[in-house]
Amino acid sequence: MGRTAFLRKGKGLNGEKEEESMDSGGKFLTFTSIIILALILQGVLVIAEQRETPDKAAVEFARAYFWLDTSMADRLCKELGPSAAANVVEGYLQRVDQEARSLGYAFDYMKQELYQVETRVSLKEADKAQVRLTATRKRAINPVFGAVAEVFALTQAHRVEATIDLVREDDRWKVCGRPFALTES
Repeated sequence: MGRTAFLRKGKGLNGEKEEESMDSGGKFLTFTSIIILALILQGVLVIAEQRETPDKAAVEFARAYFWLDTSMADRLCKELGPSAAANVVEGYLQRVDQEARSLGYAFDYMKQELYQVETRVSLKEADKAQVRLTATRKRAINPVFGAVAEVFALTQAHRVEATIDLVREDDRWKVCGRPFALTES
């Protein structure tokens, strides 16, 4: 009876109050619950972020286009043909390279970064969409150039306003038509 009676009176074996050990257990349970809820919320947000939308596809294409990245071919529709998409992108990049050389610059000088990107889906059907994209583009040779250019006021900002037509192919939204100056007219 000595040991059980001792515990019933609210004292532990070491003379500690039983309430304190219950408080630390309650704190642990609360902390663990918060961590589990945060992980579940993070998972839901990651899944939502990976969802394919027309405006996300338009922004991804526009960023690749102005950064002069060949990955823009992945966002072009089959209207141009599977191998023609790569040829269209290569032709565009060659034209940009020629323009840079005619100005006396390297190809990388022509790279631009998009800032303050806003999209508005103006038409959306099951397999077609039209996205209005507005952004600001600035020359972005490398990340350091952006900071130095801001300090010395060397950069110029240009407004980009475009309506991009998209179609749904293979469960992905792809850009169609003649976005920006990708194809020669």
